[in-house]
Amino acid sequence: MNQVAQQIEVHVPALMRYARALAHNPTAAEDLVQECVVRALTKASLYKPGTNLRAWLFTILHNLYVSEMRRNKKWKEAANPEAALDSLSVAPRQTHAVMLRAVREAMRRLPSQQKMILYFIGVEGKSYKEVSRELGIPVGTVKSRCSRARDTLQQELDNRTASFPHAA
Repeated sequence: MNQVAQQIEVHVPALMRYARALAHNPTAAEDLVQECVVRALTKASLYKPGTNLRAWLFTILHNLYVSEMRRNKKWKEAANPEAALDSLSVAPRQTHAVMLRAVREAMRRLPSQQKMILYFIGVEGKSYKEVSRELGIPVGTVKSRCSRARDTLQQELDNRTASFPHAA
């Protein structure tokens, strides 16, 4: 066993180079080589004298690296408890329902001309020109009514949703 330990020491620089090439991190490479040497010393009875010790050591090192990569890949997600908690939690939906109800109530209180124009432009996606033709009023009137409706709606929603913690 002592003879194997002396022979292993000769191969440590080559093992370090290989470990650095695998790990791309000097600290991880040192840890990998150290674990390889420990494993080789504890399993020295499995080494067959007269065979290629360097190849045996490189095989141990490579297998340790592969095992570490598999372990890291398997547990990578669980290593971040914040991400795990975020993926399990669900955003509250009641805030959206309350805000939607507030929008409906605010829309009901708008004058019918403003409500109709806001519906055509905001919901149906029609242009000012299309709404102007459809209602038989000038484009400027459509624009001003739409602007007033949006301002009124925004002001009322700002007043109502100021108390919502998640309103954005």
